[in-house]
Amino acid sequence: MKSLQVRVTVLATVVTAVLIGLIGALMLVSERQQITSQAADSSRRHFACAPLNCVELDTQKPAATPGTHVYYASTEVRPELSLWPFTDLDETPYLSLGRGPQRSDEEARATASGAQLQLNRVTMTLLTVLTSITALVSVTVLAAASRVLRPVETMRAEVAEINENDLTRRVRVPSSDNEIAQLGATLNETLDRVHRTVEDTRRFVADASHELRSPLAALRAELEIALSHPHMADWPTVVKAALEDTERLQELTTDLLLLARLDADALDKQDTVDLSAVVRREVSRRGTVTLQADDHVLVPGRRAQLSRLLGNLLDNAERHAGTEVVVRLRGGPFATLEVVDDGPGIPEADRERVFDRFTRLDEARTRAAGGAGLGLAIARRIATRHHGTLEATDAEGFRGIRFVATIPTGVPHPRKAAVAARHHRVGDDVWQFLNGSILPAHGRLPEPRPAAGPELEWDLIFGEHQPVTRATTPSRPAPRG
Repeated sequence: MKSLQVRVTVLATVVTAVLIGLIGALMLVSERQQITSQAADSSRRHFACAPLNCVELDTQKPAATPGTHVYYASTEVRPELSLWPFTDLDETPYLSLGRGPQRSDEEARATASGAQLQLNRVTMTLLTVLTSITALVSVTVLAAASRVLRPVETMRAEVAEINENDLTRRVRVPSSDNEIAQLGATLNETLDRVHRTVEDTRRFVADASHELRSPLAALRAELEIALSHPHMADWPTVVKAALEDTERLQELTTDLLLLARLDADALDKQDTVDLSAVVRREVSRRGTVTLQADDHVLVPGRRAQLSRLLGNLLDNAERHAGTEVVVRLRGGPFATLEVVDDGPGIPEADRERVFDRFTRLDEARTRAAGGAGLGLAIARRIATRHHGTLEATDAEGFRGIRFVATIPTGVPHPRKAAVAARHHRVGDDVWQFLNGSILPAHGRLPEPRPAAGPELEWDLIFGEHQPVTRATTPSRPAPRG
């Protein structure tokens, strides 16, 4: 019985049958007592007795006194009735009570049989009535449940027909203001969220494919040209260009993996992070950043992700700043982290759009002008995972832009932190190391990568060497992203 309609009907039938059965049993017990009393009263006889004989008294006519020393006595037949409606009438037990002359066995048995017959008729009538009431309740509940659940079944059928190729369909919501209508509205809201998520995923895949295709195409073209004229190719230059494209691919895929992880994983592991120390350490790695920070601002979260949030904001600010970048950190119920630059700013209409993935306010920017448009999207996702916000506002005292991140302060629940610690994943260490600007879980900082020289040496290609970064060239302020 998997149908809710059947379950409700069976439950209502069982409850009704139990209640009616109890009421019927009480009624039958009372009726049995009444019929037994009536049979005893109808069979009762009164006598005036002397030592030698007894004379039955009749209320219709006077009776002669049997003699001296008269005493009065009475007798009656009290049947022991059964509630089972199919009891054999001739086998009905009875008791003969009283001091007077007893009735014959035939008379007593006839009295008991008549009483049992009367009780059997009452029992069958009551059973018929109660069974009819139970059946009526079952049919009524079945019809009511079917009527109530019919819109639910309609919604189920409509939702079952929706697939990934047609997510625009919605269920029909009843016009009545009840729980069924609320269920339909909730289903439509859920379908709206699923539709938006699927569309965002499709757009993300398309943008990611486009971003990966450009460096791959450039890398292939460079290698094909060099291979077509191997004697004319400047192999150190070819390898350097290929390495630059490979590093761009590595950065892009690292950001894509990070975004996928931020979307998929819950923030189950929370430590008490000294945000002041994280900010000071990240700023110390930058040469042109002014810091104004309170001490000992504690927030629950992950040190690696909070450092990545600030690192992305600083990367964006340094890329667009004219001469100055300022970082401010204030404590309180919410930790407020501000990154301000004096660059060209962001138009107010685009200040929310810059947090979308692969967003570029200048579509014509060159490859060397900046990243792929994932930095601010990653920063906002990290702030959201820490139950905070990240917004772009006007820069007070600057002509540029100010990014403001707010994160709740406090200490995580000790039990939750202990449970999360037992579920620590090995991949956390790998992700933290790849981040490049944060402290790994094992507590050791990676060595900074040396700046590349003007020309690559052949032993860096064919021998053992430390990883290098490509040289950067001055360029105009790049668009936000």
